[in-house]
Amino acid sequence: MKRNNNSFAQVLFVAACILMLTSCKNFKGYKINGTIKQAEGVKVYLEDLTGTAPLVIDTASIKNDKFELKNYASKGIYRLRFGDDAVKSIFLFIEEKDKISITADLAKLEEYKVEGSVGSASIKQLNLDTKLRFNELDSTFARLKAADGSSKDSLEIIFNNQKKAYVAFIKDFIEKEKINEVACFGLNYLGPMMQDEIPYLVDITEKLHTAAPDSKYINVWYKETQQYRDALLAETQGGVALNTQAPNIILQNPNGDSIQLKNLLGKYVLVDFWASWCQPCRMENPNVVALYKQYQSLGFEVFSVSLDANEAQWKKAIEKDGLIWKNHGCDFGGWQSAPAQAYSVQSIPATFLLDKSGKVIAKNLRGEELAAKLAELFAAKTN
Repeated sequence: MKRNNNSFAQVLFVAACILMLTSCKNFKGYKINGTIKQAEGVKVYLEDLTGTAPLVIDTASIKNDKFELKNYASKGIYRLRFGDDAVKSIFLFIEEKDKISITADLAKLEEYKVEGSVGSASIKQLNLDTKLRFNELDSTFARLKAADGSSKDSLEIIFNNQKKAYVAFIKDFIEKEKINEVACFGLNYLGPMMQDEIPYLVDITEKLHTAAPDSKYINVWYKETQQYRDALLAETQGGVALNTQAPNIILQNPNGDSIQLKNLLGKYVLVDFWASWCQPCRMENPNVVALYKQYQSLGFEVFSVSLDANEAQWKKAIEKDGLIWKNHGCDFGGWQSAPAQAYSVQSIPATFLLDKSGKVIAKNLRGEELAAKLAELFAAKTN
């Protein structure tokens, strides 16, 4: 019996060794080997960036300038962080079975070398290229801040051209990059210019999501831009979006003279869409008249746009309701009125309150809400 037990144990041992060798041979996760100088004892963290906060999925410590990470992860963009300072990080694109090799000096980490991952090498090159361009932008901006007179004007032109060139470079990278996740990662490099590229962000993330619907990294960007798009669409229902420039309006007044909304720049303006046949509009008119009398001398104007189709009825309503401001316009197109189309007006009364630069700061304020907003805007002057 004892002899048989030993034989059985030997069989188990041999089987376990074979299983281990087979597992190593067929390992489908990533392997990351690093040689990092001036980093003895530093802890290395591999982080998933697709959550609300970076999630550590693997760790190792650097010993004799070496570290190794070996684990499983879904395809995507990851951050390799050295120590507690997030600045000491590099970004990797990891796929199944990747064997990535990294060589670096922690004191000059931006000069790192990466092999075994085409996507990671592309990220590294993008980082180098954008750093050079950003340094150029920073230099011009510093000169612009210190300049005055004609030199400031010329430097401003140079700076704006450099910004355009930088954005064009990032977009070109994204369009040409074959790995969808790496292309999406390039969006991060838009930096402060990102706010001016929202339509592009919405469009490109939709394309990337369509190309790679299962990508966790792309899905994060896609959800955020879709939320922005949905919010913008909801905001623009019934008119132009808040904090955007109001479209100019050119109409004829009751005397046949041309009036333009842009001529009221420098004042707070209530753009009021109404019609003689609109009972709620007529009921609101006394309130607008009272507020106009109260704030007109302080810089408040009303620009009325009528959806009337009958000229006589329009003029009669202006007189009867005592609409004493000068800017009344109508093209007699009814709901097909050009200004109504430009402002996406679906119902009246509809109002848009503009600041002195012509941007929409509030919509569809009436009665007490309009009075409260004007009181807020003119509080300093009335006090």
